[in-house]
Amino acid sequence: MGGIVTSATTAARAHEPPALPLELAWEAPAGCPDAAFVAARVEAILRGPPEAPVAVVARGTVERAGAAYHLALTLRTGDLEETRAIDAASCAALAEAAAVVVALAIDPSRDEASTAPAPAPTPAPAPVAAPPPRTARPKPKRSPSSPRTPSPVSRVALGVGGALGLGSLPEASGAVLVSGTLRHDRVRVGLLGSVTMPVSATFDRTAGATFHQLEVGAFGSYLVPIGARVSVGPAANLELSHVRVRGFGIRAPKLTTTFWPTAVVGARLEVRIASRLGLFSRAEGLFPFAAPAFSLATAEGGVRLHEPALPSLRLSLGLEIVLP
Repeated sequence: MGGIVTSATTAARAHEPPALPLELAWEAPAGCPDAAFVAARVEAILRGPPEAPVAVVARGTVERAGAAYHLALTLRTGDLEETRAIDAASCAALAEAAAVVVALAIDPSRDEASTAPAPAPTPAPAPVAAPPPRTARPKPKRSPSSPRTPSPVSRVALGVGGALGLGSLPEASGAVLVSGTLRHDRVRVGLLGSVTMPVSATFDRTAGATFHQLEVGAFGSYLVPIGARVSVGPAANLELSHVRVRGFGIRAPKLTTTFWPTAVVGARLEVRIASRLGLFSRAEGLFPFAAPAFSLATAEGGVRLHEPALPSLRLSLGLEIVLP
């Protein structure tokens, strides 16, 4: 369950207070406070219009993390954007924490003590029973920084999908790929592997060779959110390519196996479908190191069948499941 509340600075009517300079997008599971609640808490915390308000665009996403809840809160003020992660035992506590962070972003001149909601007034006791007045000690002011938040939570994700390669083998080739990813805030690092469907290169229609390719490696990427569910960023891999080639249509066909390292650069896109299910896609350029040219020995001499392109291209698409 979620919602969106938008406020913009406008000329206030005579009988209405000016609206807060806040644009809030809020997404939370059923039973959690909604966007209207968070916006109302921000107004209650500020207790009146700020003297020099800052326009804030806020996006909060609450997810269940086992027995607790996890909040990813992104704030944008002008050209600056930051993302914070907060964990709590209840989503109501996350809504309160989000309201405090947003209120401090709108009016940085207020300290944390002043953002606490005022308690309800209580009736004064009878004069005969009234104790001597006591002066409350003022709380020490803190810097107008945001409340302390725990470090982002690291999670493991498992992915499976398909890929289309162009240039690494004699023909366009499809592959099945699997991956294991460590997700920490915007950073992704992990391991991957792919098995390519066999392709063939022929000479004189009857002779040729069949190519089988296996690739394993490690990758890393840094993603930047561009919406509530979409993130994109650069990515790089270091892989080991293993190719097995078997000739056919000649008197003594041989089996040849070779290895070479491959550097990969490209971009990664992630789309969150559900709290623990996402879609990933990659577009990459492959740069093989010392990849050999493959030739077929015939009665007339050697015939070159294939040499990996520099660079070759690869497009991949798959699903990723985030483990608890």
